[in-house]
Amino acid sequence: MHCTHAILPRMITNNNGYIINIGSITGAYAYPCGNVYGATKAFVKQFSLNLRADLFGTAIRVTNIEPGLAETEFSIVRFNGNTEKAKELYEGTEPLVARDIAETVLWCISRPAHVNINRIEVMPTCQSFGMFTIDRKL
Repeated sequence: MHCTHAILPRMITNNNGYIINIGSITGAYAYPCGNVYGATKAFVKQFSLNLRADLFGTAIRVTNIEPGLAETEFSIVRFNGNTEKAKELYEGTEPLVARDIAETVLWCISRPAHVNINRIEVMPTCQSFGMFTIDRKL
């Protein structure tokens, strides 16, 4: 938000630019113990969409890329430096990696100037948004 605030006036003056925000699928799909993280990513999604609406009539593009399960240093931070616990999160999966997201950014910015990708969800094939879970007391 602060970076956008700093650079946006120049983009508007030049009537050119591309703002890419990295959100998360947790901005749309809740998961246990992800309250604050999910809320901040929902903000990123809505900020991106509102920014795009505010820039209507300009040539400035705005995209929110929303990755799913991605093996990054985030999990090490999330688990307070516990690398073993972070590794367990990815056991038996083939998660996204930084290169996957970088290639998604590259794909977005390589679209013709008249094309804007509003938002894009990117998940590994081992993940799905799934069904709502139900705790049955039988």
